[in-house]
Amino acid sequence: MQFKSRVKGVKLLGYERELVGRGELTDVTHDGASAVWLSAESAEEEQMRTLVYRPMGDAELSHLLTHGELPDTQPYQTIVRGAEGRQYAEKYLRGAKWVDSSPTTVVEFVCPSELIEELFVMQCKPEDGALSHGLGDKGGHGLPKFNESLRAGTSRYRIVLVKRGPNARPRSR
Repeated sequence: MQFKSRVKGVKLLGYERELVGRGELTDVTHDGASAVWLSAESAEEEQMRTLVYRPMGDAELSHLLTHGELPDTQPYQTIVRGAEGRQYAEKYLRGAKWVDSSPTTVVEFVCPSELIEELFVMQCKPEDGALSHGLGDKGGHGLPKFNESLRAGTSRYRIVLVKRGPNARPRSR
């Protein structure tokens, strides 16, 4: 699929072009923007399922897309739940929050509510109106349980927001 960027010098990654081509992401870039913005609506809430969100950089996302699980490279690996969680995760792409992993993408995970409750009992903290759990070693240590659910197919994920700027060096996937 050919993507015509509204921002000079921006090239999407292969999987981003595919998601736009399939209509799973929509170009919501405004006139005069310095980056391309691709977005999808949040999933509908399902009975016994909870939506959680995670901002991530290209390396972490590439690992997720390739291996179907999160890498153990991030010390905190925050997930935030619900609509408030998505708003919080998007702050990292919109410049209101900062982290050194250079987030370009917000990923939505649809997980069994029982798993998310278990993780948030292990460790939870308020984050600007949202509740977060740190999956990593400096958080609640929930990464093995979370990845097990991804591998088993009881949790699933999809990309819901991408910010691709002209300075990024996209790697094909």
